[in-house]
Amino acid sequence: MSKNMLFLAWFVAGICPAVLAAQSYKSLNDKVQLQMEHTTAAAVVRALQQQTKYTFIYDPEYLQHCKVSAPHFNSHSIADVLRYLDENEPIDIEMTNGSTIALRRGRQESVAAKDGKITGKIVDNKNEPLPGVTILVDGGRGVISQADGTYELNLPPGNYTITYSFLSYETKRVTDVVVREDANTPLNVLLRNSGSRLKEVTVTASYRKASVEGLYAMQKNNAAMTDGISAAQIARTPDKNLGEVMKRVSGVSTMDNKYVVVRGLSERYNQAVLNGQVMPSTELNRKNFSFNILPTNIVENVQVVKTLTPDHSAEFGGGSVEVTTLDIPSSDFLYVQAGTSYNDNTTGKDFYSVGLDNQSYLALPGKSRYFMGSLDYKSNKEMFQRFDASGKNVSAVNNNWGIAAMKAPVSQNYQLSAGHVFKQGSRQMGIMASAGYRNNFATQDIVMAQNGYSLGGVDASQGVLFNGKRYGFNTDLGATLGLGYRSAGMRMSLQTLYLRNLDQPFIFGGGGAVNNTRVNSRGYYDITTQTNLWQSQLKAEWALDKRGAKLNAMVSYLRLDKLRPDNHISLNDYLQPDSTAPYNYNIDAGNAPYLAMGSLRQWNRALERNTSWELSYATPFKFNIGNLPLENSLKVGYWGAYKDRSFYVVRSYSQFNNNGIFVPISQAFSADYDLKFDFDRQYGDNFRAAIGQHAGYVMLDNKIGKFRLIWGVRGEYYDLNKIGSALDSAKQALIAANGGKDDLDFSAIQHIEKPFRLFPSANLVYALTPSMNLRAAYAKSIIRPDLRELSVFREYDFELGGVYLGDYVRSTLISHYDLRYEWYPNPGEILSLSGFYKDLKYPMEIYQDGTSELYSLRNNKQAKNYGVEVEMRKSFAFTKVPVLEHLTLYGNFTYLDARVVPLVKYGFKADSLNPRKIVVEEITGKEEKRPQTGASNYLVNAGTNFDWSPVNVTVNYNYTSNRTFRAAIPYQLSIFERPLTSLDAQVAVLLLHRKMEIKVNVANLLNSYSIIYRNNYNDNGDTQNGKRDPTTKELLYQKGQDYIVYKASPGKTYSATISYRF
Repeated sequence: MSKNMLFLAWFVAGICPAVLAAQSYKSLNDKVQLQMEHTTAAAVVRALQQQTKYTFIYDPEYLQHCKVSAPHFNSHSIADVLRYLDENEPIDIEMTNGSTIALRRGRQESVAAKDGKITGKIVDNKNEPLPGVTILVDGGRGVISQADGTYELNLPPGNYTITYSFLSYETKRVTDVVVREDANTPLNVLLRNSGSRLKEVTVTASYRKASVEGLYAMQKNNAAMTDGISAAQIARTPDKNLGEVMKRVSGVSTMDNKYVVVRGLSERYNQAVLNGQVMPSTELNRKNFSFNILPTNIVENVQVVKTLTPDHSAEFGGGSVEVTTLDIPSSDFLYVQAGTSYNDNTTGKDFYSVGLDNQSYLALPGKSRYFMGSLDYKSNKEMFQRFDASGKNVSAVNNNWGIAAMKAPVSQNYQLSAGHVFKQGSRQMGIMASAGYRNNFATQDIVMAQNGYSLGGVDASQGVLFNGKRYGFNTDLGATLGLGYRSAGMRMSLQTLYLRNLDQPFIFGGGGAVNNTRVNSRGYYDITTQTNLWQSQLKAEWALDKRGAKLNAMVSYLRLDKLRPDNHISLNDYLQPDSTAPYNYNIDAGNAPYLAMGSLRQWNRALERNTSWELSYATPFKFNIGNLPLENSLKVGYWGAYKDRSFYVVRSYSQFNNNGIFVPISQAFSADYDLKFDFDRQYGDNFRAAIGQHAGYVMLDNKIGKFRLIWGVRGEYYDLNKIGSALDSAKQALIAANGGKDDLDFSAIQHIEKPFRLFPSANLVYALTPSMNLRAAYAKSIIRPDLRELSVFREYDFELGGVYLGDYVRSTLISHYDLRYEWYPNPGEILSLSGFYKDLKYPMEIYQDGTSELYSLRNNKQAKNYGVEVEMRKSFAFTKVPVLEHLTLYGNFTYLDARVVPLVKYGFKADSLNPRKIVVEEITGKEEKRPQTGASNYLVNAGTNFDWSPVNVTVNYNYTSNRTFRAAIPYQLSIFERPLTSLDAQVAVLLLHRKMEIKVNVANLLNSYSIIYRNNYNDNGDTQNGKRDPTTKELLYQKGQDYIVYKASPGKTYSATISYRF
């Protein structure tokens, strides 16, 4: 048979039944009444739905645009009405299975409908996915759920009943599942254990009831207490990165829009987890993770785990911030987005920069920042040797002190994402790729009293303070690639993530007094950092049997490289030849804080390679206690990691001979003016350490009736004693004080850090109703010093405004107690009330030494945190009132009360009874009623969302009360911060059948500013001298009275994005 005949046979066999079916509605005789004027086809169909028994499938948005002049039908058949629409409107009408009528757009040659699909996840009542579930449609079509419990069922448009069955679980029949043409119907299903392998139980539920129950299972059946934010919620904010997003989560605040404070515990106590891998510190000299390096466009969801379970790392303080990036797609997609932003303090105005070139727009340091042609130095010694080998040729060192001026353009961002799925029977393979780019200009007005400028000003107009601007240039590049395979018994994925960020702020201005020696000075601060993060991860999951036993494996590699490439600091007397060009000024011989002579140039680098791996096995089992069934699951696992971290600091001085004249800054630091350049070799730090870590855990999940207990123990081996150079330094000092005799007994201090520790935890859940839980939890955890913090170091730190010193610190041990009531009244709604108490032994804080500019990381003796959290999210859909029913209100509130007992002294000394035995010496101070550094007594987030397709309007408010910025001894001299209070808004519009979205944002509507300050007590020194404690009011910022340390005003930002999903 020829190809033409085959095609004709296929055409006749395929099109003729469709044509006949499309015309079969003409035989319908049901009587209807219609008396309508100037209406739409959508209104006509709704009237027919109310008067007949038929199911109508249609696109409401399309039919809303089909205008109908005057449909008057008095006791006519429904066939007459449908014929009227068929002949007078661009609508094709088809009837299937005798009860379903589909109305589609256009006049198509073939009226055969495109299939729709049902997708979802099947879980048990412990939120565990169920692989191998049989999913059948009435009529015979069906599929099997994948290893991760997900499924996809492709069906022609229609109304279906779906049956879900699994060995020893109840069978569930879900009715009234409507599948629409070329659309997805989500249906997550909860299956309960039937209590017997032989007993067959069938439960029937409507689509709405089953889907709501499935969503509840995802929300309320987590083993731990969690709060979070989804990609959809993130998209309704103007936030560019996770550092800005995190403050919108209940109980979470941020510092400098980078570091996260959870439940009153500062950034060092909160672990960052990216796709299941614990993240290292991104900072050069302390244990913090900068969430601002993670752009929002690659994030799928963020979950803050607030209680501990044995399968989580025991390094747990306020919470574990678990970030999941985009995963393998379930269907093909192509997504493009472009955006721009305007800042009223920046765009179109003068913008100054140092070392900026074309590479900077690719998130790479400018070439002028390279030292003798390279930035890839592994230690400070390599730089010293390279310079010495040149004969200390200063001409080989770039003179890049000149300031470039430009008009700041609008900021810009782009994203391109695509995914494709390959299917073969029950097996499925997918690929997903995403790339994003963002370039941002932001100018802030700055008032400062640190980094060479003296404290003492209470108003920006006073000449004693630095007044200037912070010119921020920031570029982000990010890309992710994922490959995945899944079948009924297996799921495997390979995911690679690459992030590159260049943050290049230049602070420029002047003030009256620099270290009280100058009366007219110019401050020049170039503080540039570049961060590269590469993560590759292989995950696999196997369903071992039909009972639900699973084996999980993961191997992950991460490389983090953070540079401070050629930072500059200089303080100078100056002359301004041209008042219209303040960037082009003349200077005399300059200096820099804590540098013996000349101006500062500094290169820093932290490089960490981190490999981790995990293997876990989980299996359900059950037995009866009398007639009471007990459902259980057992999970055992092993986790290991190997960390290799290196760090160096290179400080150099640059000094020129000006012969008593003022020299243009762009020319001064050159051989023309007898430049002297060399390294401060006594000051620089060089550190490298490598260590392995191992953990094993056993976790049981027991459910009996309405009670569920998740409990177990985790054991971790991590020998910090092998890399504690600070401890070694202290021991050497004691030996030297002993006349050089190495006959001292160090046993009492040698094992303060126990290599192996056990960490028990328990979470108890009582299901008050199917939508309410009451939770209680207990756990023990630890916060260890970062590898860098175990060394002795001394370096200048711009953020602190002084010299940062490293000495011996020990790990913090924490006991956690939690209670929580939670209610999920409807999908997407929540009301929760939580209380927590944390008892910390030897917590760590960075302290300022009185009024000096010396800072150090120290242990306190103890801290106690008491807190309450309230969260609410409520839709007004229940009112059924037009317009109002599209409104949702949400908010969360946190109150924290805390006590800290400081250690005035912590060190080692000879035992008074045995002088050869070295023991720990502790002297405690007076208990202080305050949260720890970075924490506030009050946090408030509130917002409203109005979603009436195609328009979505969101308003978000965030308030964080005053908090300790840097603790001091005595406490009255501490520095405090009043964070920026933000009010942000967004309007989004969906177009082109919801495929295109246009979003307009406004950030910082209140034009708020942040301020760091030190209190100035007007009580004749009684408070400052410790004779009385300050009142709460006195600790708040008093404008015109308290001393300004650092004030930043960012202005308002207006942004717009347009996106399209193909």
